[in-house]
Amino acid sequence: MKQLSSLVCIFLLIGCNSQADITDNLTAPETFAFQILDKNTGENVFSNKTYNPQKITVKNLDSNDVIPHHFVSDNDLDIIVLENVGRESEDINYSINVGDKRIFELHVDAILVKKGLDFEYKNVEITNTVFKRDKTSGVYNILASLD
Repeated sequence: MKQLSSLVCIFLLIGCNSQADITDNLTAPETFAFQILDKNTGENVFSNKTYNPQKITVKNLDSNDVIPHHFVSDNDLDIIVLENVGRESEDINYSINVGDKRIFELHVDAILVKKGLDFEYKNVEITNTVFKRDKTSGVYNILASLD
């Protein structure tokens, strides 16, 4: 029994590396949630049936690949969710479209930087639109021009 205890202790000492960076163990990528609102009325464009959520596409601007996304309609949320953004350190350049209309672009420099006790991406930009981020929920409210 004493040998087993010693063996466990040795494995614990080997496994614990005081030189390790805490970001080495962060594997959960960022999830981005977007609510698209009519910039004139403030209404959600999916809730008021201006746009059909079935026509949402997310494209990688660098490779032209279609990016998987979810549309959450539970409890009338009507938000677009992108998961696994930045699983690897990479530059993300996506366009979010409904039908033929490009609503906005998301650009992320997916390198984690420490900010106090938290970590966040070095640079997140949303272009071709006006937006506000709800600090409580983390949802980006995209104020879309419906012209």
